[in-house]
Amino acid sequence: MTQDQFYYCLERILGLREEIEETCMVRRRAQVTESALAEEKQLDFDSLRRFADNKEQADRNTASSHALLKELAAQEAKLRAFVPVSAYGTRIEATLPGHPPLYVLVETDRIYINKGS
Repeated sequence: MTQDQFYYCLERILGLREEIEETCMVRRRAQVTESALAEEKQLDFDSLRRFADNKEQADRNTASSHALLKELAAQEAKLRAFVPVSAYGTRIEATLPGHPPLYVLVETDRIYINKGS
């Protein structure tokens, strides 16, 4: 893995984590909407349509979330394959000209990545 690839791998992991968080927020909002619609005592066609649209959006969101999680796992596996076990627990700096430094700490159960200034 080159220095550029290492940096972009870390950057991609950060981006994927943010995207996954966003998909979770969308799903939570969809569940709130679904609950509100389910509690209505009388439904009309528009309510049913909103319910169906909400479910369709939630299904797409779930599929997107699964794809993001799969890519995140692949990126983290690449990183773990590159960082030797003896370097676990050591803070590693990733630099790329024109970009802020990234600091990574690989542990057995988690990968911590922080942006420098």
